[in-house]
Amino acid sequence: RVTICSRNAETLERTRTELAKATGGEVHAVVTDMTKEADIARLVASARERFGTVDILVNNAGQMYSGRFDVMTDAGLKEQLDTKLFGFLRTIRLVYPAMKAQRWGRIVNLIGGAGKEPDPYMFGSGITNSGLLNITKSLSAEFGEDNVLVNAVCPGWVDTNLWRRNAQGLAAELGAQSEEEARRRAARKNSLNRFGRPEELANAIVFLCSERASYITGVSLNLDGGRLKSLW
Repeated sequence: RVTICSRNAETLERTRTELAKATGGEVHAVVTDMTKEADIARLVASARERFGTVDILVNNAGQMYSGRFDVMTDAGLKEQLDTKLFGFLRTIRLVYPAMKAQRWGRIVNLIGGAGKEPDPYMFGSGITNSGLLNITKSLSAEFGEDNVLVNAVCPGWVDTNLWRRNAQGLAAELGAQSEEEARRRAARKNSLNRFGRPEELANAIVFLCSERASYITGVSLNLDGGRLKSLW
């Protein structure tokens, strides 16, 4: 049983139908704008009304606010921070009390490698992601005594719509003549020389939410095919 959300009602309903058909599970969908505190409150309330409680939270909202410093705007940075950093915080704030009361919970934040290894092209995302890495580590220390585990996954290039939406800008940054060439160049930046698959990302999240990861908290797992060269 899972609750999913998106700002786009059409995309959300299509995803809900696909998930329900593929898994046979109960999929609850709520149109939500993560920049709006009232929407987040409505999302959590709806999930509780439908399923009784929220045991697991996977924070996956956000956008890849890419580009160098000279093209960054206050409005763009604010939207990035409101959607991702504050969106994550507000959702955690609403689900944590019940997790604490039942002494069991899992929180997984999808962040990104730019928070660990700064990249001029990922300036905006890097600011947000570094803050979220700190939040993940801090909350893992605070929530641990309540058996609420807080971890992060930092994806690299994964073959998703987010990549496709940003392919044109990346092509210009890399000096590539086409989006396909940009894809090849981006893939060569990691050790496996390929993009990740969505199911590989999902498998890592499922593991961190399971009892097999019951002694893991405060970890940020790089799922990037070896792209990051930092030690953590």
